[in-house]
Amino acid sequence: MLASPERELVLKQLRPADLPAVLMIASASFKEEARRQEVIGPTFIDDVTRFPSLQLGAFEGGRLIGFALGELSDDWGLLDWIDVTPSRQRMGIGSELLREFERRVLLSGRQRVRLGTAFAAGFYEKMGYTCVGSQRALQKVVVGEDLPYDQSFSIGLNDVLDMVEEFELDSLKCLFNPQCFVVGRKDVGLILASENRWSREQIDVVFSKFETVENHFLLLSELEARAREKGAYVITEKFAQDEVDVALKRGWEEPRSPLSWTIDYMEKRL
Repeated sequence: MLASPERELVLKQLRPADLPAVLMIASASFKEEARRQEVIGPTFIDDVTRFPSLQLGAFEGGRLIGFALGELSDDWGLLDWIDVTPSRQRMGIGSELLREFERRVLLSGRQRVRLGTAFAAGFYEKMGYTCVGSQRALQKVVVGEDLPYDQSFSIGLNDVLDMVEEFELDSLKCLFNPQCFVVGRKDVGLILASENRWSREQIDVVFSKFETVENHFLLLSELEARAREKGAYVITEKFAQDEVDVALKRGWEEPRSPLSWTIDYMEKRL
């Protein structure tokens, strides 16, 4: 328990009925797309259904003032989001939520926690996490002479399943979107992309898997050809730091969207 100057803070498992309060806190606090109800709402519903013990709320006087949402893979506890209402930030509540989340991950038999963050790497470092990699968002405007799409990069569902690890299974939801783009070949890799929620003229890569940088850009060139077929003219992708210079030389540029940012991936062994 964390003592509050006004009343005692209680950490307990969230219920589906807490969704409106979670959305209100996210809307008031997050700088990124997590504030959008169509993003965090489905995540909350999925997580509270599949991993109820990892959906935590910080309550003060019966009112929700912070939350942590997460899930489990074979080897990891995965923290999706953590946040505290703006008026109660920097009072140790987020740290308490994170410690309780870690305790519950340990109880599940997992020994590590993984997460991605756009703005809070410093907080997680203070809590014992290490940055193990970063991805930087870039965009490419599809213009000029049409490139023919190589049909050998069409890939079936069974092949996609073979190439996606359990940790990344959420990406497969893209396949059931009528605006999904699937580009892949077993000897090269796989890209799943989807039409942007707000603009039909933009598609966003939601999953990519490849062995080499050259394979990554080969897949992206095929995605460009597919985008031209559909009429989309802006593609967004997140690149590892060692790919950024190559991408910039190949026509990729800084994104114009305020919802594109660099993601730091953090890990901690408990």
